[in-house]
Amino acid sequence: GRGAFQELDQVAAARPVVKAAWSVDDPARVGHDVAQALALAVGGRPGPVHLSLPGDVLEAVASETTPSARAAPPAAVNESDALAIVALLAEARRPLVLTGPALGRGRRRAAVQRLVETTGTPALAIESPRGVNDPWLRGASALLGEADLVLLLGKPLDYSLRFGQAFARGCRVVALDPEPVPPDERVALAVTADPTASAARLADVASARGWPATAWRDEVESTRRAEPPSWQAARCSTRAPIHPLRVCAALAPHVEAGAVLVADGGEFGQWVQAGLEPRERLINGLSGSIGSALPMAVAARLACPGRAVLAAMGDGTFGFHAFELDTALRCGAPIVVVVGNDARWNAEHTLQLRHYGAERAIGCELRPSRYDRVAEALGGHGELVERATDLEPALARALSAGRPAVINVLIEGVPAPIFGGGAGH
Repeated sequence: GRGAFQELDQVAAARPVVKAAWSVDDPARVGHDVAQALALAVGGRPGPVHLSLPGDVLEAVASETTPSARAAPPAAVNESDALAIVALLAEARRPLVLTGPALGRGRRRAAVQRLVETTGTPALAIESPRGVNDPWLRGASALLGEADLVLLLGKPLDYSLRFGQAFARGCRVVALDPEPVPPDERVALAVTADPTASAARLADVASARGWPATAWRDEVESTRRAEPPSWQAARCSTRAPIHPLRVCAALAPHVEAGAVLVADGGEFGQWVQAGLEPRERLINGLSGSIGSALPMAVAARLACPGRAVLAAMGDGTFGFHAFELDTALRCGAPIVVVVGNDARWNAEHTLQLRHYGAERAIGCELRPSRYDRVAEALGGHGELVERATDLEPALARALSAGRPAVINVLIEGVPAPIFGGGAGH
């Protein structure tokens, strides 16, 4: 409050978008407060914590202290609640497990998959800001409206599920969440517990009873994988501009070989998420913010130095943090960036056409800029691809370049695919 250079109430500015925010006013508490912030960040539902360190606190002298705060070990669902949830799963004819992004892939997904294999209950990850309209779900999104029991594992009953309207009217909902679940008439049972540890506990409890095989799991999983008939033709198309699925076809062998996929942006990003099945991927998450793909790709390459990292994004998205290519060069992170260039903010353009008509579409046009030359100017590798047959050779050169690369692909500006989205669709 002394009018220091650029002074503002950072805590108040950060508080609405973080788990907790406060200022450290005592130099002796810096170690304790940092430890407390870290514990809060990883405890419950993981998320950011803002800690403001005033200049006078940073410049003060403080004795060395041992931080006391520690993240509590995750607590699994208790025995009685586990028995109740397993009983509900056993009673249901069409049960469904829905997880948030944290349990969608990787180590945490293994615990969910064990529950799936034990009970025969299909599980879907809701990872996209488009929620039940996530193209990766494909036709399975329509089956949300046929479930008679939904177990939410670390997945809030929020806008991405239309606040429950994606489910049938008589569907029972069980919410197992690391944070207390707000009262909701749709929720038959609410349990506060760690979702990953609880998935393992539920599988243990469920293994004590028999689970007859049903066609429901196969229906959900096969519908999730099924592609519209037109997709195969698009994957093989040689027309120009290039269809986004033709780009996916060129990326697919590298993804199947173990490349980390980072996908970001509007319509092109949605096509990439729908058209590829990576073992591991990073997307812009439920917040829907765009522009994060380049920083995430750099981090992924540094975390996995032995694996290729492919970052697919739209041209508008690339503009947000294009100069993180310089960071990639300085850090020695040879990522490959594939820019789907349709010279348009296509997500906004699609919405404007849908709601207002072509005569009122405004402010969505971009230039077909040479983003590949940005990479070259910074010392990286650049390729412009205008023909579908040039995609695979360009990818091969970029992956072997040994430095950050940008493949600037002139694509067809088509809307992202839309499938059915539950009972409320």
